Amino acid sequence: MKNFLALLIIYSLSFTVTTAQTKLFVPPLPEMNYAQVVDKSKFNGDRWSFMEAGEPAKSAIVCLHGYGGSSADWRYQLHELSDSYHVIAWNAPGYMLSDELKTDYPTCKDYADALADFCNTLKLDKVYLLGNSFGSRVSQCFAYHYPERVIKMAFAGPSAGKKNISYEERERYVNMRYDQIKDGPFAFANKRVEALLAPNSSPELVELARKGMRGVSPRMFMRGTNFMMAEDHYPEKIATKATMPTLIMAGTEDKVSPINLNAEPIKKAFLNAKLEILQGIGHLPHIEAWKDVNRLTREFFK
Repeated sequence: MKNFLALLIIYSLSFTVTTAQTKLFVPPLPEMNYAQVVDKSKFNGDRWSFMEAGEPAKSAIVCLHGYGGSSADWRYQLHELSDSYHVIAWNAPGYMLSDELKTDYPTCKDYADALADFCNTLKLDKVYLLGNSFGSRVSQCFAYHYPERVIKMAFAGPSAGKKNISYEERERYVNMRYDQIKDGPFAFANKRVEALLAPNSSPELVELARKGMRGVSPRMFMRGTNFMMAEDHYPEKIATKATMPTLIMAGTEDKVSPINLNAEPIKKAFLNAKLEILQGIGHLPHIEAWKDVNRLTREFFK
């Protein structure tokens, strides 16, 4: 009887440990920080918001979220990469408490200039860039217009611009995006989030991604849609000036930015690019597979 009770206790302890190990690790976020816009002529306001971690004296990694996200999406990078880098997660114009761009139809140059303004106000001369989706396009635009300021780039869930977009494709895309956001951020997050993640993602992971999406601004989401339809930042054009080493991390389950239409065209066009395929991962590798993304980014940036 004693032996049975001992085995039962051991089994119970083992189950408890296993359960604890499978619980989703969610590191806390830094406080929101603020900086003043330098070139006020292009913004409806004068404020940048961002999160940061790590010593300012260290090399800076600027993390750029997707256009349904925010600085909060980079919690795992802020938590782990800040031991070696000054990790800064911006909120793009119009996101969270960053003030909006004035234009309703932002171009590649508009977002490149916006990121330049952000870096200028934080006194960042040369930076590493880590972008997801829309943020990877902003990274490409900055690398094209300000190549001397980019050391290396990494994309997690990359997105590639297009050219020769038909009127029908443009209309379909804009209408689809409007339908996603028209009922507000909560409705957007509820119906959109699972499409961004790999199938069979845990409920905890789904809720974590959904929480980050609730901060999106419908107005800036549609402005981002207009940017995504601009034909001024396709890979072949960007590659003519963006010659710095570039790491592309793409998930096999990414239905938003499929590998053959995004990661592969970027890899083919860029002269100094490396492609890493993440098996079973969706459009948010920096959240879904943060350990792999952090490891690959760390190895590539060193």
